[in-house]
Amino acid sequence: MEKNKLESKIIRKQFKKFGTEIDFQIVIANDSQISQATHNLTQAEEKCNEIERIFSRFKQDSELTKLNSNLGTYFQASAQMLEVAKLALKYYEKTQGYFDPRIIVNLEESGYGIDFGQIGNAKFLDEKKAVDFKKELKTDLIIDEDGVTFFERMDFAGIVKGFVTDQIADIFKSCGWKNFLVDCGGDMFLVGKDKNDNPWYIDIEGIAYQNLMLQMDQQGIATSGIGKRKWEIDGRRFHHLVNPKNPEKYSFDLKSVTVVADRTQQADVWAKTLFIMENEVAKLFARENNIACAILDYKGGVWISTELKKYLYKKDV
Repeated sequence: MEKNKLESKIIRKQFKKFGTEIDFQIVIANDSQISQATHNLTQAEEKCNEIERIFSRFKQDSELTKLNSNLGTYFQASAQMLEVAKLALKYYEKTQGYFDPRIIVNLEESGYGIDFGQIGNAKFLDEKKAVDFKKELKTDLIIDEDGVTFFERMDFAGIVKGFVTDQIADIFKSCGWKNFLVDCGGDMFLVGKDKNDNPWYIDIEGIAYQNLMLQMDQQGIATSGIGKRKWEIDGRRFHHLVNPKNPEKYSFDLKSVTVVADRTQQADVWAKTLFIMENEVAKLFARENNIACAILDYKGGVWISTELKKYLYKKDV
C-alpha cells in the first residue's frame, strides 16, 4: 500500500519595518519543526529591530543619529555599524563614487528629512549645507578596529535593507534550514525550494510574470526604482535616489533596475548605482562588471544583461 506523503508547510512571519513590508518564510518537513521555525523567525524579527535601532536616521536615540550629531568625535561602534561602514567604503570604490552615504544632506534638502509617510508636509530646508562629493569618502568616514568617526553626516539606507536581508539568511542557514525565503521590502534572499518542492520563482517588478521569471537558489535580489518614493514640492519633482555626481539633477528616465547577486547587499548597491547612471552608461557598466540585471525605462523598454540570463526560468516545452 502506498504511504501517505507528508506535505511540506511554510512557517511565516510578516510585519512592517524600515518603512516597508517584511516577509520571512521557512519551509518545514513536518510538525515537529514548527517550534524551532517559530523561534528562529522570532530571532529574525529581533535582528530587524536591532538593525533599526542602530541605523535609523529618524530615531533620535539610534547609533547613527549619535554619530551624525557629533561630527569629528570618535565613538566605539557596534559590530554592525563597523561592518556596514566598511561595506560603504568598499562600494564607494567599486561604484566609482556613485554609492555615497553622504547624500543625506541632499535628501533632507529635497524634503526627505522626515519619515517618508509624512513627506507630503515637507518643506525645503532654509539653510543648505552642501557636501563636497569630490572629496574622497575615506576622508569623512574614518574606521579603525573598534570605532568610527564621521566628519560628514551619513545615511546607510542604501545598503542596510540588503545587509539585514543577508543577516537573516545567515541566521536561518546557521540553524540548519535548507529551504527558506527572506523578503525585506523586495530585497530578497532565496534558498532551496518552496513548500511544493519547486524552485523559488521570482518575477521582476514591471514585467509580467508570463513574459519573464527568474529561478533562484542561494542568491540575493534587489530592485531600485522611483515608483513608490517620489514626491513634489513647489512644482519640483524629487525621488530618493540621489546621484552624487550631479546631486541637483533627479532623473526620471528609468522605471526600475533589478539585480541578482551572491549577497543581497551587493544587489542592493548595484541596483541603486545603475539606476542613477544614465541609461547607456548603466548598460556599459553592467557589461564591464558582469552584473546580472534588468533595466526598465518609462518608454516600455527592457534590457536584460547576459549575466541575468543565467537565472531565467525556461518553461518546459
